[in-house]
Amino acid sequence: MKPTSLLRAAAVACVLAASAQAQATVINFNALEQKGVFNNLIDSYSESGYSFNNNLWYGLSYAEKSSLSYAGSAGLSGLALSTTTLTRTDGAAFSLGSISLADYFSLPGSYDVTLVGKLAGGGTVSQTLSLSGSTSFSNYTLNGFNNLVSASWQQGLLHTYQVDNIGATVSAVPEPSTYGMLLGGLGLMGFMLRRKKSS
Repeated sequence: MKPTSLLRAAAVACVLAASAQAQATVINFNALEQKGVFNNLIDSYSESGYSFNNNLWYGLSYAEKSSLSYAGSAGLSGLALSTTTLTRTDGAAFSLGSISLADYFSLPGSYDVTLVGKLAGGGTVSQTLSLSGSTSFSNYTLNGFNNLVSASWQQGLLHTYQVDNIGATVSAVPEPSTYGMLLGGLGLMGFMLRRKKSS
């Protein structure tokens, strides 16, 4: 095999080994689907390796199917003026690409919702989304919400909303043996190329 072909193969192997496959999921809150009439309060919620917590004790809420706040599918809300924070249960960094929002308990009219992401390297990213005040979910694309350690949103005093279908992605961490094989292979490639040049 030519040295350039060997180098190309090694470069491809490096890229494949160093970049772990991303695990994408849509958090849809299907476990919260109920047939009752009330809105329920919960302290925290976990799904697909992601955890939702609120700064108030039992500050999270969701509407059952017969409730006026039910938006066509299960969603997660919070009490007025409370803040909900999304994290990975394993502490890994993650990215958010999309979210669905709908009105929960609000005065009539449109209003804005601001999502804030805390970046793993420090700093924050934020995006403000405009809701029409509809009790049906609308889909939104999030920009720049990559490599996060958390994402949070605050409910208003006169407007509260619910979230659904959160598109989240986390990169799997390669096993230590993968790095060992990669380094060993690169060392062997370097030895072979050096030997080829000296002969």
